[in-house]
Amino acid sequence: MLSVAVVVAAAVLWLGLLFGTALYAERRPGVLAGHWRHVYALSLAVYCTSWTFFGTVTQAARYDWPLPPTFVGTLLLYALGAGLMLQLVKLARASNATSIADLIATRLGKDAWLAAGVTLIAVLGLIPYVALQLKAVSMSFALLTDSQAGADQPPWRDSSLYVALVMGLFAMLFGTRRASAAEHNRGLVLAMAFESLFKLVAMLALGAFVWFGLESLPAATVPATPLEPVGGFAPLVLLGALAMFILPHQFHVAVVECRDDRDVRTARWQFPLYLTLIALPALPLARAGTALLGDSVPSDMYALALPFSQGNSGIALFAFLGGLSAATGMVVVSTLTLSLMIGNHWFAPGLLRSAWSGDKGGDRRGDLLLLRRVGILVIMLLAWAYSRLNSGGEALADIGAVSFSALATLVPALGFAVWRPQ
Repeated sequence: MLSVAVVVAAAVLWLGLLFGTALYAERRPGVLAGHWRHVYALSLAVYCTSWTFFGTVTQAARYDWPLPPTFVGTLLLYALGAGLMLQLVKLARASNATSIADLIATRLGKDAWLAAGVTLIAVLGLIPYVALQLKAVSMSFALLTDSQAGADQPPWRDSSLYVALVMGLFAMLFGTRRASAAEHNRGLVLAMAFESLFKLVAMLALGAFVWFGLESLPAATVPATPLEPVGGFAPLVLLGALAMFILPHQFHVAVVECRDDRDVRTARWQFPLYLTLIALPALPLARAGTALLGDSVPSDMYALALPFSQGNSGIALFAFLGGLSAATGMVVVSTLTLSLMIGNHWFAPGLLRSAWSGDKGGDRRGDLLLLRRVGILVIMLLAWAYSRLNSGGEALADIGAVSFSALATLVPALGFAVWRPQ
């Protein structure tokens, strides 16, 4: 096992490097200007959260399929429905929308109550997904350091709480330094592209470890038959296709942060290639984990437990940092997006009317920024509470499916907003 100090130091160094990347891009607007379409395509991989590192291994173990069903849906969307993504980009630009709530409400009568309702659904739907990230990071940290985590610990000793607070702080540093939500956040996009590249390398390193490091295992350790098939594959394919525009953080990166229609055309082949590469190790990890570890370790943790079982703590730490990077990217963008939606559609109308203040004028940007920061903190604490209430044996893949299903209720409204706004 690794010491707590080593794991924490490695995590802090990586997160500091990620934040430094964002600052570098903000202070040098011309950086990578000629290659921004590739940065945009990489940033879409914020879709690959800690679920990709841990939950997709469970899906692979269940279905014995080389690609997770959610990835299959996303690949089909980009192969057959890239025009929809392009149309969303054009509509968001024309309506100056900064979120999915903005787009739906603006296209359907500029209804403030509709925007507030969409925001509520987005908050309720994303809290389980944020909780998934906290659970994945705390489980992997506990496995690396041989410590305990979860609801069996007092709240002040639960590592998930501190993970939530640190991630909330990073979200505030990334996205609440300016009040305007209409400007493109170059630093955020480049940081997400950088962390996407890092987690791809980490996942491929895990794959190389399984493909080459375990090749001398006796053939008898490989299961003779695949696991018994389970249901739910087709719904997960559908949810994977819908996720690219119903997940608020994915909508923000793919639609709001898109600067040029040509970027979507580049992403149409680069992003599916990325998904295919990062998914390649999932099935080998699932098979090797089932053969060597069985039920002694949750299948969600095969990516870390396998290297440890072979005495390779370096690969295990690398995988932990990849999962931490994936979780941080999702949490930063999702909490930033939700805080913008909450501030714009729940509190900003009251601020503009000064409903609870005697001040009839003045600059309210400071109040908006404060509300966003408080919103981020509240979202992280709610996600932490959810992770404690659901700390039993529920697999990470199942928590992600719950979140996707909740957010899928926005599909009819978005469909009307795109095709029948009248």
